[in-house]
Amino acid sequence: MKITDIAISVIANPHSEIVTAGVKGGKASHDIVFLQVKTDEGIEGHAFAWGGRSGQGTAHLIASIIRPLLIGQDPLDRELLWQQVRRMDRWWGFLPIYAHGPVDVALWDIGAKAARLPLYRFLGAYRTRLPAYASSLILPTTQSFVEQAKGYQAMGFTAYKIHPWGDPGRDVEAYRALRSELGGDFVLMSDPVAGYTQQQALRIGRELERLNYYWFEEPLSDYDLYGYQELCRALEIPIAGVESTPGGLFGTTQYLAQRAVDIVRSDVSWKGGVTGLMKTAALCEAFGVNCEVHTTTNALLDLANLHVSCAIRNCEYFEILIPQEPFSFGVKNPIRIDSEGYVSAPEGMGLGAEIDFDLLENNIICRI
Repeated sequence: MKITDIAISVIANPHSEIVTAGVKGGKASHDIVFLQVKTDEGIEGHAFAWGGRSGQGTAHLIASIIRPLLIGQDPLDRELLWQQVRRMDRWWGFLPIYAHGPVDVALWDIGAKAARLPLYRFLGAYRTRLPAYASSLILPTTQSFVEQAKGYQAMGFTAYKIHPWGDPGRDVEAYRALRSELGGDFVLMSDPVAGYTQQQALRIGRELERLNYYWFEEPLSDYDLYGYQELCRALEIPIAGVESTPGGLFGTTQYLAQRAVDIVRSDVSWKGGVTGLMKTAALCEAFGVNCEVHTTTNALLDLANLHVSCAIRNCEYFEILIPQEPFSFGVKNPIRIDSEGYVSAPEGMGLGAEIDFDLLENNIICRI
């Protein structure tokens, strides 16, 4: 089998205003880059790439740096191609962290389809489902967080993660209100998106311990290795991090070796695709650490995330950004919880995605 082409389209997400409503510092583009890896045997691999600040910019980088490298290659040689892209990136490619992963996802989609298996079984299944948590955007008030969390609790979610403002006083008020209103047994997590100083994170971490929060995610900049070491030493609540650290697998190694994180965050979009995420999960398992998979913010890659989550042992929860509709754009079978609050991997071949090709075509910006 040979790769004959990689068709690249930039798609406007009509829900961009909702998607970026909580972004600190203002609005951001949320275009989707749709990849179709074509082969001479008629099997296609699909993925969405995160558009970043410019979907067209992302598309041009993939087209100019990665596409020429893959044309004519065997799509089943995923490890070889993954290493070649890494090498090309070092030789002045300087790709953004979200450019390589989607291409790798499309190659795994081809491989699983060729084997006539759902991706998680092609990888080697550990389970078929796992519990999901509702993950908020940044909302305007404490009460809006409380109302949202209670609504999703009523829908069947058994856990909720707040993305607060990064203002310690306001955040603590919201943390306390959520615990009071949701009850002592409901799982709550905090992700201030690198919003605190070391001193603030230490004080708030102690308050989260008192409130029985499940984990404390990215309280500091991912570059603050020393700060994370100190938090891990001082706090009992698990510290989750390295979500946005460049280098993927290789950047994660430094945090694990120096005991600067209790939970690793990784995904198929920013961390080198299915190949990079599986490598990272195995590394974490060797250190006795969970690799909790974080959202990619788009429906097709989140399906890939779900497949990997069902193929590894050391992942406890699945993240679903809420409201779900903006992040479900482009597929007809988005991820939904069942009556027990679990999500299940699709059983169709490959990613098992039912792509809404008509919807994507009606919202196309350009082809690269």
